[in-house]
Amino acid sequence: MWSQEMYWYQYHLPLPVPDSAKIPLVVRMPAAGIPEELVTDAVAQLMARHEALRTVYPTDASGVPFQLVLDAFEIPAPLRRDGDGPEDVSALFHALFSPPMDQAAELPLRMGYALKDRRVTTVVLVLNHLSVDGASLGRIRSDLISSLDPGRRDAPFPPKAQEGDAQPLAVARRQSTARDSPHERSMQHCERILSTSPAAQFPRFRSMASGEPRQDAVSHYHRVVLRSPDLFSALQELTTRDAGFNAAHYLSTAFTVAVSALSGNSDVTLRMNFSNRFREVRRSVGCFFQEALVPAGLSSQLPIRQVMADIRQGIRVATRHAQYSYLALRDRKARIEARRGLSIRLGTVFNCNDRLDRSLRSAAAPGGAAQERPKSTTERLDCLWRDEYTDLSLRVSASGDLAQLDLIAHRSVMDQARIETMLRAMERFLIAWAKEPDLADSAVTDVVERFGLPTSSYGEEWAFVDNSWVDTAKLERTLRSVEGIEAAVITVAEQPSRARVLVAHVTGDPRREDEARAHVLASLRENVDLVCPHAFVWSAKVPESGPVAAAGPARCGEAPEPADGSGSTADHDGGAARRALATAVAAVVGDTAGTMDRSYVEQGGTAVLAPAVIGHLHRSGFEGPTPDDLLGPWPLRTVAELCTRRVGSDSPSPAPGTDH
Repeated sequence: MWSQEMYWYQYHLPLPVPDSAKIPLVVRMPAAGIPEELVTDAVAQLMARHEALRTVYPTDASGVPFQLVLDAFEIPAPLRRDGDGPEDVSALFHALFSPPMDQAAELPLRMGYALKDRRVTTVVLVLNHLSVDGASLGRIRSDLISSLDPGRRDAPFPPKAQEGDAQPLAVARRQSTARDSPHERSMQHCERILSTSPAAQFPRFRSMASGEPRQDAVSHYHRVVLRSPDLFSALQELTTRDAGFNAAHYLSTAFTVAVSALSGNSDVTLRMNFSNRFREVRRSVGCFFQEALVPAGLSSQLPIRQVMADIRQGIRVATRHAQYSYLALRDRKARIEARRGLSIRLGTVFNCNDRLDRSLRSAAAPGGAAQERPKSTTERLDCLWRDEYTDLSLRVSASGDLAQLDLIAHRSVMDQARIETMLRAMERFLIAWAKEPDLADSAVTDVVERFGLPTSSYGEEWAFVDNSWVDTAKLERTLRSVEGIEAAVITVAEQPSRARVLVAHVTGDPRREDEARAHVLASLRENVDLVCPHAFVWSAKVPESGPVAAAGPARCGEAPEPADGSGSTADHDGGAARRALATAVAAVVGDTAGTMDRSYVEQGGTAVLAPAVIGHLHRSGFEGPTPDDLLGPWPLRTVAELCTRRVGSDSPSPAPGTDH
């Protein structure tokens, strides 16, 4: 399915080892526990009832993935642990979560039993996100508990899924022929957003893998959870006051203002996935969620009321277009990056559980007699994410009469103290908004200052072009590192259309221009604060300095400068690496592909075939590049520079004469 394509593709991106995204489910058993054999039978019934729990995802001969639903399967052996304390359940979860899950061969369900007196008191399930989304968990839980009901144990096996439940395989078959006008409109909507999104919301993002050595045990992310009864009451008041706005609208408004302040960038693009499970699959078990892309532009003097109205409209439009092929979207993103001369990082996520509004409506109304209320709390938690595809992720939910803000931030974007500052500021802002309706007329900059949202700014060496902050000093150093370039200065020019462009004033050999462009494009892989110059001006003498006055939303509170990435590390057998990559691309994409001086996308390469190219390259004895490296805006020659000879490989190099 389109919604599964993202998790299939991400499996092939750089992690310590290939692994699937996983989600947990903990189910408490009634009373004194259940005999183990009955629980195992119940899980077997669960897997028989829902095809998503007995599906694997191999690829065909060309490298295209498909679903293989197993009618005959073995129940995964349970992992057992004596004891049912929190530490026992946590240990079970970590033991099930940690080993990599092979999406092509392993069933998408692992299970563990916490035992007390030889009876199962808690069931821990770890599920492959490729097969199951968060909305499926309630159905899985209820079906599992129902199967344990003594009155149903003699029911025919396997029990049928309820009539009307859409099964993933059937949905995928329909979508495979649905390249129709609605799908194209969804693609065009996403393309419009990608054409104006910042290259990176946080230009100072720095991959931990490219910095100084670190211990593998250190997470890439910080995580802080705020739990607040006053925020819960404030959201009740706000949503009761105006039926046209729900809790997600208020919370996404506060988060968007906070993201804009923290990044110093008025343009914000959020990935959202809280409301786009279409009606046909509302009760089904599977991975049906798709991310909706929601853009927002926040000038400093824009009233908060207008910000929220714009976000609400953006959510409506984006949700209508949240049924699309992820792999087709990834192809369009690659073409847009090549056209804009930058690499687009969409790393800001907002996820509001639909149950929050139901909790607000069902809870007692705010107000009434004064009573002692618990204070809000923050808690620092572990984050098990091993990828680096997210900058900030805010997940909003409710537990009883507590609103819960769960914020995960990459370590190069925020530390834990600033995360807590942001959460507290958002809490104060929303509580004040509930008490002061006129706060909606305040300007963005006034809200940022009044409630102390963390901010950032950029110095004179930064320029704001193409909705992106660019470190021109680093760009100049990158150009000067090209052989044949003696000096380089970056300036900003205004075009007649009022678009701001980067101009590289260069002294040296003009024949090096293509090489200079390729070198900058290669540097984009590890430097999200760079954009390829839009024009080169070659002269005997360059200007003393470039007019790069910051024309964007300057903020206070400078973030630490990241280490200067140096692009890629070339292997010591460059000719063999280029031949191996050319052969891999030609074998998968077609005989006419594999030219080193053009990008993979320009030669007809696609996202769905990129993992097959990397696999072919790996079998020839080289490793290093990823599918994302292939889909970047740079020539294949720069991808070949990432190749290193695989340890222990004795594979022969491709035959001479294939170095395109």
